[in-house]
Amino acid sequence: MKEYLPNFHYLLYDLSDYSDEEIKGNAQLRIMLKLLRDVVTKSTEEFLRSFYEASHALLEIEDKQKGIEFFEITLRYVFNAVRDLTKKDMEQIVRQIETTFPERSEVAMTLADILREEDMQEGLEKGRQEGASQALAKTALQLLTEKFGALPEDLKEDIKEADLATLETLLQNIFKYQSIDDVKKFFEQ
Repeated sequence: MKEYLPNFHYLLYDLSDYSDEEIKGNAQLRIMLKLLRDVVTKSTEEFLRSFYEASHALLEIEDKQKGIEFFEITLRYVFNAVRDLTKKDMEQIVRQIETTFPERSEVAMTLADILREEDMQEGLEKGRQEGASQALAKTALQLLTEKFGALPEDLKEDIKEADLATLETLLQNIFKYQSIDDVKKFFEQ
């Protein structure tokens, strides 16, 4: 059985104490080692600075197509490894790509499209929730008016401004309320 078990040996390097000057090798190796070091040792702002330097170092790679492919891999790593990147940070990265590689700005455009798609999805979700809240508020106002007659303006405002969960609870209990005061108490909780 022992002959089928892998026997691996590996070297582990802690790059956190190495300066940029101490990291040697070809452009691809230097870029990757610096980014691997900086993603865990530096703040997001410092990491982005390292990332921008890396994008300029990619210009040293003779095979431009290979450089672009390497840069795309690096970008995927950055977007997955750096969890606290904001949309603003990502937009800065896209602009950096466009200035560093103007002839290959489709990489940046693809990233920009992904960001826009995420923004659009967030907007659609928010719109759906607002629409659902408005529909539930309208239903609650109609049912309460039918049950109790004219409603006070402050209660109408409370209902219109309520969030989705509050409106759902209000409607679930609407037949339990014996008076407008019961409904007001619900909003005072």
